[in-house]
Amino acid sequence: MTQIFATPAMLALDALMVAYTVWVLSLNARTRAACGLVAASLVGWLAVLVGVFSTRSLLPADISGLAFYVTVLMGVAAVGALLLGVPAIRKLVLALDQRQLMLFQGIRVYFGAVFLIQGGLGVLPATFGLIDGLSHISAGFLALVAAYLVAAGVSHRSAWFANAFGLADILVVATTLAFVLLEHIGPHHPMMYAVFLPAPLWVWAHVISIYKLTSAMPETRGAGETDPASAAAGT
Repeated sequence: MTQIFATPAMLALDALMVAYTVWVLSLNARTRAACGLVAASLVGWLAVLVGVFSTRSLLPADISGLAFYVTVLMGVAAVGALLLGVPAIRKLVLALDQRQLMLFQGIRVYFGAVFLIQGGLGVLPATFGLIDGLSHISAGFLALVAAYLVAAGVSHRSAWFANAFGLADILVVATTLAFVLLEHIGPHHPMMYAVFLPAPLWVWAHVISIYKLTSAMPETRGAGETDPASAAAGT
């Protein structure tokens, strides 16, 4: 019976992801105008996922772990090509500041909580649900802390750590899902709604955040951090 409610729960999370994404974009005047287009695009993609997963036409039921892993990587690459290959969209995503990029990850707390519940109810294997749930909650929490610290001008080091942890979380989950869990839950499990919509967006938010941190290395020192050169000059 719990399996019946797993799909509506994941669809509700994806809908929340769409709304949250639009809200994060609206916090910056340079990205606010694109909110409607982004919302329509994400809703359209979610509708496609509902169609292919409900008819089980996206992936063969007997797909191998390696083929599934490659498919997921191709999906992430396709999202990256869209975000960075289309000039108008590239301008939009590069206009995001570090506060938005960190805040964007915060919703992973809700996904992690649902995975914990699904592990407890048997919708997911208990061990995977526990580990995946806690790691997603941790990634979202660390990103929210980093967003606050960056906004307060305290330090950008927290953003580096949040990005590293968040990317490692996604990599470990994707690898475990493909090579350990897939044979037990199959390629059409409700969890795939998280794999093919929010996960690629989280990956590229991390990548763009790291790119911007690297590009602005001299400026990533927070207000409370002292420049060693300046300190030496003042002595």
